[in-house]
Amino acid sequence: MAEPRKRPTGDQLGAEDGVSEASAEALIAELVEAERETEAEEAAVAEAEEAAEREEPVDDDQEAEAEPAVEPEPAPAPEPAKAAKKGTPRKPKAPSRRLAVLGSPIGHSRSPELHRAAYDALGLDWSYEAVEVTEDGLQAFIDGLGPEWRGLSLTMPLKKAVLPLLTETDRIADQTGGANTVLLDGEDLRGFNTDVSGIVRALQAAGLEEARYVHILGGGATAASALVAAAELGAERVDVHVRDLARSAWIEPLANDLGLRVRIRPFSQADRSLDVPDLVISTLPGGTTTEAVYTDSTRRRSVLFDVAYEPWPTPLARQWEAVGGRAVSGLAMLAHQALLQVRVFVSGDPLQPLEDEPGVLAAMLDAVGIDEQGELLTD
Repeated sequence: MAEPRKRPTGDQLGAEDGVSEASAEALIAELVEAERETEAEEAAVAEAEEAAEREEPVDDDQEAEAEPAVEPEPAPAPEPAKAAKKGTPRKPKAPSRRLAVLGSPIGHSRSPELHRAAYDALGLDWSYEAVEVTEDGLQAFIDGLGPEWRGLSLTMPLKKAVLPLLTETDRIADQTGGANTVLLDGEDLRGFNTDVSGIVRALQAAGLEEARYVHILGGGATAASALVAAAELGAERVDVHVRDLARSAWIEPLANDLGLRVRIRPFSQADRSLDVPDLVISTLPGGTTTEAVYTDSTRRRSVLFDVAYEPWPTPLARQWEAVGGRAVSGLAMLAHQALLQVRVFVSGDPLQPLEDEPGVLAAMLDAVGIDEQGELLTD
């Protein structure tokens, strides 16, 4: 702020300075005007400072020295996104989480339909895709995943191949020697087996609460899940029918651990017993024909659960349907095990139900065209 100019005294304006009386009066008028301008300037600055302290706006012709600090108010909750106007392109939003089902071949998989329906029902902007990956390429694929990845579903031939890559596995994966679900949990890769519960839940939904005597067709990785599922359904005896007896030596130790009496037989002896099984579980690939032949009586009285679903009905399912027997599609198992995978991906716990889980399951079943009992919906 400028220092006020001092007004000269009459003595200073004397004749000795060579200034006339008229000149002195003019000089005094000039000094008074300058002093008024200074006072006006000081008053404007003071008013601006006072206005700033009161957080009041200053006049347009006055300039505030600084903006007052104001405590920011909390941001209002975001409003729901409005639909873009017709003709206005909208930049696609990147998903917050990525997931995929891996396997070879994988083109037939219906897992993407199930999972996408689940995440839509939950209001999650997560993506889920099918990716062709072989055993040799599995580690490289997992090593290349970024932080946006949440989990993987695995189908053949990767359920056993993934085990050495996991940091931990659940009890069912340990029992069966295979994991169909991988949760990417920070630096950890956690493996789960949801196939067993998928089989049990699908059969219970179809009305089969227990099965004391069970036949299993096939000796691969899914047969191990079928064996554990049979134990959970209360089985006491299980006959496992395979092509190669020598490659099925693993079955007996697992059956013993589960407290089951087991017989391992070739397909040709599938229905040589006088006892009719409560349940026949086929773990064979879709479209496979076998030497296993069941009588009309057995097919009427036993429930067939075929893990295959493409194409449907399978050759074995057609045999059951031809005599009015009950055949449950593997699509039901796929849906129920996928629901448990969604639990894992959402909460990290296959035992933690989802929010509005009945509604989520209904959306998933509808997405693949089956009802609550696993029957195919008709138009």
